[in-house]
Amino acid sequence: MLIIATCCVLLSIASCMNEKKVDFAAANTAKTYYDHLINGRYEQFVDGMDFPEQIPGGYREQLVLNAKMFVEEQQEMHKGLSDVRVVNCVNDSTNKGAHAYLLLVFKDSVMEEIVVPMVKRDGQWFMK
Repeated sequence: MLIIATCCVLLSIASCMNEKKVDFAAANTAKTYYDHLINGRYEQFVDGMDFPEQIPGGYREQLVLNAKMFVEEQQEMHKGLSDVRVVNCVNDSTNKGAHAYLLLVFKDSVMEEIVVPMVKRDGQWFMK
């Protein structure tokens, strides 16, 4: 009986040692982009979006304005955003895509979990 129990313990330890560690690089990058957003750095937030080519200036200006309007709307609804936290990150097997799970913390104590699809291009993570 003691031998069986010892084997079970050793097997569970071995299985824990073989578990892959989660790579949070994409989620941490997504958090950085959302930190830019809540700190009023809308251009840097837009720079975190994945565009295969350079986008027209007018379209970029619209994206910056949309980010600003989103923050203003959250200010009206929830007194604004106070924090962004990484919850989890699920990477695909090719390491070229991931889903970043972030927790948006609002100033009125409401919290909302969002999923940010991420893509890796030229060694850098971008929001899809």
